[in-house]
Amino acid sequence: MHKAHSRKPAAVAVMALACAIGAPPAVAGVLSGREFQNLLAGGPEGTTIVFQGGTDKIFYSPTLKNKLRLSSELGPGFLKQKILQNTVTEGVFIGATIEGGKLRTISGIAGIAADNESGHGVLTLLQTFPEDTNIKAFQKRDRLYSVVIVEDAPSGVVCRRSHWEKLFALKGEPKLTTVPCEFIVGNTVAPAGSQ
Repeated sequence: MHKAHSRKPAAVAVMALACAIGAPPAVAGVLSGREFQNLLAGGPEGTTIVFQGGTDKIFYSPTLKNKLRLSSELGPGFLKQKILQNTVTEGVFIGATIEGGKLRTISGIAGIAADNESGHGVLTLLQTFPEDTNIKAFQKRDRLYSVVIVEDAPSGVVCRRSHWEKLFALKGEPKLTTVPCEFIVGNTVAPAGSQ
């Protein structure tokens, strides 16, 4: 890619990400956008996805709000209106993973989109920062992203997910890894009182 790519606004990069993901291989058990939405709406505040081993978790909530979601420009509907028109629901997330014995957290906004061709649900997680107060500020700073697809396989529920990547460095499709996962109602990522 040429040098101008490094200055690409985040919204354009997310649109490129959505196009790059495309339809996962034809698998009968991949959840649709609505099925994925219903799965994550199991609890009144949200649901935690626990990946194999339990050292990697993502809490997603369609009802809780962070500072960015209260902004008039970046609030509810931002992803659907400005980035992924096929978004069926939006919310916030907190991701936590243990790397080298240390806890690493990433938080931001998330949306579940239905793939245009297959209808498969894709959860897109997009890191946000306190200084993201309007679209201009949001587009100035690179951020991490990850995607998750859920599949009901013969061996049980599995998630296909990408590693956390820098959005402006996006080149082609994100590499998805298949891991066992489970869904727990509520927030098991952040200790009580830390939100």
